[in-house]
Amino acid sequence: MTQASDLHCALDPTSIAIVGASDNPHKVGGRPILYMKRYGYRGAIYPINPARAEVQGLKAFPDLAALPVAPEMAIVAVAGDEAVRAVEACAARGVKVAVVMASGFGEVGAEGRALQDRMLAAARAAGMRMIGPNCQGIANLASGTIASFSTMFHEIAPQDGPVAIISQSGACAAAIYVLARQRGLAVRHAHATGNEADVTASDLALEVVRDPGVGLLLLYLEAIPNPAVLAEAAEEARARNVAIVAIKAGRTASGQKAASSHTGALASEDRVVDAFLAKHGIWRADDPHALVSAGHLYLKGWRPGSERIAVVSNSGASCVMAADAAEAFGLPLAEIPPATKEKMKSVLPGFATPVNPIDVTGALLTDSGMFERLLPVLAEGVDADLMLAALPIAGAGYDLPRYARNFAAHSATTGCAIAVAAPQAEVRREFEQAGLPTFEREREAMQALAQLARHAALLRVVPARAATAEPLPPLPTLEGDGGFLGEARSLALLAGAGIGVIGHRLCTSEAQAREAFAALGGPVALKACSPDAPHKTELGLVALGVTDADAVAREFARQQRALAARGARVEGVIVARMARKGRELALGARIDPQFGPVVMLGDGGIYLEALKDFVLLLPPFDAAEARAALARLRIAPLLAGVRGEPPRDLDAVARMAVRIGAAIVAWQDRVSSIDINPVMVYAAGEGAVALDALIETK
Repeated sequence: MTQASDLHCALDPTSIAIVGASDNPHKVGGRPILYMKRYGYRGAIYPINPARAEVQGLKAFPDLAALPVAPEMAIVAVAGDEAVRAVEACAARGVKVAVVMASGFGEVGAEGRALQDRMLAAARAAGMRMIGPNCQGIANLASGTIASFSTMFHEIAPQDGPVAIISQSGACAAAIYVLARQRGLAVRHAHATGNEADVTASDLALEVVRDPGVGLLLLYLEAIPNPAVLAEAAEEARARNVAIVAIKAGRTASGQKAASSHTGALASEDRVVDAFLAKHGIWRADDPHALVSAGHLYLKGWRPGSERIAVVSNSGASCVMAADAAEAFGLPLAEIPPATKEKMKSVLPGFATPVNPIDVTGALLTDSGMFERLLPVLAEGVDADLMLAALPIAGAGYDLPRYARNFAAHSATTGCAIAVAAPQAEVRREFEQAGLPTFEREREAMQALAQLARHAALLRVVPARAATAEPLPPLPTLEGDGGFLGEARSLALLAGAGIGVIGHRLCTSEAQAREAFAALGGPVALKACSPDAPHKTELGLVALGVTDADAVAREFARQQRALAARGARVEGVIVARMARKGRELALGARIDPQFGPVVMLGDGGIYLEALKDFVLLLPPFDAAEARAALARLRIAPLLAGVRGEPPRDLDAVARMAVRIGAAIVAWQDRVSSIDINPVMVYAAGEGAVALDALIETK
């Protein structure tokens, strides 16, 4: 049961048993009963408590066997061995889903893991799904199914709405819920999955995005144990225009260590996670505040087609700070054409300047119709998909309802995504009632708009990949016994996959080396070829710039002796043409244990590992996506050409990246990694060539 299955009965069960039911509504076994009675659960509730005849006004039962029917869901609110026995009893009784709240299992070590495995075995044998253990529980506010002991529903009353929250941490689920509700977001689903012995956050995500009432999914993840299911959930979400925003914790080595001890999660390399989320159109947020900040913008259904922004304010200071924030977040201020500026002069006060950001000045206080006249002019002449309305002061005397109607009408007419920034709660309230998202701080509003626009751009890329993938030549077959392949074999395989490699010959005698020199023309490079010496430079098995046949013969003999002295298998010596000067980049691919094939594009040469200037992509991808990835490198400005140097042929590199992606996908059952370093990249239009390659087989 590693793939997602129907979890509908977890979200809307017809009956629920609570094993360990408590009359005290503040205990783990009592809160779910209180919540379900209070918030409208429509099914049957069966408290299980052998010591009581009644729990919170409901008839209690001594055990599951005494129930009149097999409940669809059971909440296991007892601890230790008793929890294990309860899960086994649930499985035997025909329960479909068990929510196990007890801790002390896989997250604490081998002994707890053994108990967890015992529970899981019982569940799987009976076809029962298990949520947890070590979980706070799940809650569907639409059906009133609150199988959770969280205090968050005491603190802020539930309100059914379009937001879904799924978290591997109970505390973080509560924090996200509170932040969302404080921002006025109504939450339908709030699920915490704990140790995920069976049901994972990905499984629940797939079920939740199928709910027609959900418009935004917020995730907190410490690991992604079944990425294929999350990818499926993301695909269904895109089809329904449901945005997914996720925190993936454990970015650093310290964070990964903490994640492992927190829920028994195994963290993945962070850049692979970035690549996976981007590939599937999931926006990655840094913390719970960033997770919920843009929520109202998403729920408006806005998907901006560009990042161009217009700023309107009644404060010159706000305009200056908004311009700074726009630059900080990389949002270009929309240009105002000369004809539009002339029209703006007839709308704005004579002392105002028709530039973006647009300062309507303090005249707004005495001219309540200014926005009503200005915004249609902007709609007609300014190409902006984003707008920030900054009103640092707008109290008594300002016609706030009219302003709110004006901006709401502008958005409805143009499709422009509008965020309103105002420190005064009463100002924000008027705009919220008109259906516009509001923020206390201008910078926060600008950041949310930037996220919305970039997420929209990311979502546009996802469906375009398959449609624009370029055809590839047939890939060569790969055979072998495992370990590293020699460089000659590696280069041959990559050449067969459509990747350009430097001219070379594999030589097994001095005579062949001399012939290769004559055929290739000097100068040449000589490199010992052995599967037992994958890193030749460190072993002194490379000679560059050899210029005569006698020197080639001597170097061939030296490298052969050096290999023999190391006891390495000798395949020969490569004699390769010396590449003309260009810019060194690197390409690579490997099989990630969780996410599968991964392709690396980065700065090349001997400093690759030290400087770590690289990006990752998950194949399949097209050349346009590879080119966009290269633009994210720190050295990207150098590749574009500086101080008289020509721009580099990044289109050629992008095509090579597509081919190495296709190769690692085709060979993933036999190959664990491919390294091409360096790739020599020439001026635009002159191509790129692989100078060295290393393939590691399984």
